Amino acid sequence: MNYGSLRLHEESAPSRCGSCAQPVGAWATDRLTGLLGRWGWDDQAPALYRRAQRRWEQVALLMIDLDRFKKINDEYGHPAGDVVLSDVADVLKTHTRSSDLVCRYGGDEFLVLLPRTTAGEAAVVAERMLRGIRALQTEITTNDGYGMTLYGQTASIGVASHVPGAEDALIDLVRDTDAALQRAKRQGRARVQVHDPSASASERNPDTSALHHLLVLQDLMSSDQLPHVLVALSDGAKALEELAPMLGPEVHSTLERLQHNGFVHRRASRYELTAAAREWLADVLPVVAAWANRHLGHAH
Repeated sequence: MNYGSLRLHEESAPSRCGSCAQPVGAWATDRLTGLLGRWGWDDQAPALYRRAQRRWEQVALLMIDLDRFKKINDEYGHPAGDVVLSDVADVLKTHTRSSDLVCRYGGDEFLVLLPRTTAGEAAVVAERMLRGIRALQTEITTNDGYGMTLYGQTASIGVASHVPGAEDALIDLVRDTDAALQRAKRQGRARVQVHDPSASASERNPDTSALHHLLVLQDLMSSDQLPHVLVALSDGAKALEELAPMLGPEVHSTLERLQHNGFVHRRASRYELTAAAREWLADVLPVVAAWANRHLGHAH
């Protein structure tokens, strides 16, 4: 395949929304990066997938997640993070064809849908993107007004591809790609991972880390305080002064316990979940929240 074209998807993109027939315009585009936004993706990606389905053509998906991007926003400010996102978008544009759909799906996550592309070909594209992101030298101004250059940014990229069958849907391809992305993160980030169903199945078996999390969760659910603290911190960092009125003075010892177990760290005077805790809690938080709400109701 020839990936030498340095254009985005505009030439082949539909000129009108498939749902409301309105002209495709600002509503479909992410203002910061110039890529498709979430709404544009939701309109155009299913149509491209269905076209591949009708023609029995292979279609591939890349899911790109910038590694430790939150640290940039926290240390240098969101305007600095915006410049990094814009530079990353330029890398993605450079390595895609006019027939590909490139989307900023939200935050620091990007999706690239590649028609008529095998998993091996998509992995080559992903490796080029990975190298391009790592080579970036982004000029930023910090919140304190200092100019500096950021470099060494990395990304984790999941890749999946299939020929859609009659019963398949785009969400199936998204799930496979997300599984590959999560595996890339577990294996150390800064890498491309192609979806492997057999590997994904084997990784569902309990390992030391998973068993540790289950034991911690069991302990957590037997405590009156830990679930409430995790739920409170799940929507952002909080100072002790914010948590104490809600949870009582003993919250300080609970926070120390969570710090010791690697669930929480303290930045200045505010407590926040660690990255590992956020990833893990994404799966168990609904259960924890339900438990916390039920017991909070009993307390009243």
